[in-house]
Formats: sequence, structure tokens, C-alpha cells
Amino acid sequence: MDAIKQRLYNQNIHELKLGPGTISLGRAENNNINITDKGVSAHHARIFTYFNTSYIADLDSTNGTFLNNKKIHKHIIHPGDIIRLGHHSIKITDKDS
Repeated sequence: MDAIKQRLYNQNIHELKLGPGTISLGRAENNNINITDKGVSAHHARIFTYFNTSYIADLDSTNGTFLNNKKIHKHIIHPGDIIRLGHHSIKITDKDS
């Protein structure tokens, strides 16, 4: 299974192992990954995994969700992909990274 590493200015902030289910991302404290950035909506995006495939979905955020510098609504994610929410970048890595 893959892991997720959140980076701000090349500093590792958060790491989660992706598995079946959902990971919420946003500024609100009730998200699995809380991002304190005014450019990030309260409930900005969601990562969900079905079987062995993970997806990122924008939740109609104000500033959008970017995957590898392209604005997306919903997209499959793979190790090596970079998700950007506001000023935060989240790099998808495999579990051994």
C-alpha cells in the first residue's frame, strides 16, 4: 500500500499509509489531515481508496486541487504524484520511502 507525505518548504509534516477508506484534507480541524493555510478550504479534498486504487477528489474548493500542476476534480493517484492544496504540496510515495 502507498503512503502519503505532506511537505511544506521541503519539510516532512505528515505521513499516512493509504488503505481502504477515505482521508479528508482541509483547514477544518475535523479533517484527517489538517492544513492551516488560508488558501485551503475548510473541507478541500478527499483521498479515497477502493481495492488497490487511490483517488484524489476536489470538494468544490475555492482555489482548486492540483495534481502534478494540473487542476483536477477527481483523478487516480500514483507514487511520485504531487498534490497541491494552497501553498502545501503532498507527495505520494510508496510505503518503503
